[in-house]
Amino acid sequence: MKKIFYSLIIIFLASCSKNEGGKLVCTMTYNLANEKSMVYKIKDASISDRYTQFGDYITSVTPSNFIIKFLHLKLCSTWENQNSNLEIIDNNKFAWSSTERIGDFSRNNTVDINIDGNIANDVDMIYLVSIPMFYYQEFELPEQYSGFTVNMAGTNDLTYLNFGGYNIDYPAASGGIGGIKEGRIVKGSNNPLMAPIFDENWIGFEGNFPEWPRTTVFGNTDSTFIFYSTGTSIDDPLGTGGYIIRSNKFNSITLHAIPDGETKTITGTMTFNTTDLIQIYAGEDNIPYTSDDIFVYATKFWERLSISLASY
Repeated sequence: MKKIFYSLIIIFLASCSKNEGGKLVCTMTYNLANEKSMVYKIKDASISDRYTQFGDYITSVTPSNFIIKFLHLKLCSTWENQNSNLEIIDNNKFAWSSTERIGDFSRNNTVDINIDGNIANDVDMIYLVSIPMFYYQEFELPEQYSGFTVNMAGTNDLTYLNFGGYNIDYPAASGGIGGIKEGRIVKGSNNPLMAPIFDENWIGFEGNFPEWPRTTVFGNTDSTFIFYSTGTSIDDPLGTGGYIIRSNKFNSITLHAIPDGETKTITGTMTFNTTDLIQIYAGEDNIPYTSDDIFVYATKFWERLSISLASY
């Protein structure tokens, strides 16, 4: 009887001593990387740094404000097993209005994100998967576009973005975050600025924008590229499918086991270079500053985004 009693005590103590893992907080800072050494000199660049299908290059514009609102931000240890994945920004648990979703690069803001889950064992995170809801930017047009305005009755007198090419002519109330033009200031999402890149047959706003690569998989690669995924693979660890941006601009990170009741912090910095981000081309008539000019994100804009994490 005593042996049974002692055995039960040992089993109880062993179960009490098992580490269920402590909590983790991610302190993320969003910075612009617009130093002179990183400026994209489009006028001096080779032809590979410009588009050839939109007419002659006119000029480039740097946004005064740039924000990313995230749907998901997730750390992954392997593409074969998702059990050790860790959501930094969890779409299923974060409110749509949560400030933890917002990366305000223009203001270099820092956000403390309480990560749901426990860290009971050491784990190497070799991927970071980012799925944005949208990019938002504000920028000033060259003065040659001052006269392009249309006030639409019945829409709170919002000015439509009809000023420069079909790809920016869409209403602010057209679903998601649209865009408006106030004088020479444009405020809007990335959708029309990506449309010409990913659908060469797309002309004007027709209810839906073409599919663009919303998922970026950082890490576990030595280059950056875009590919179309049909399922889970080493380059699409979450199996999101569709167009995927692969980026080497991320360092792997080891998360060490955290004792029960303790909280550790990882620090992260995400940077984006917005210098000359928006390129302007002369459009079909190849005459600068006319209504068919094309506004589009710079070539390989995805290479401007990088992220680094530091463990505790």
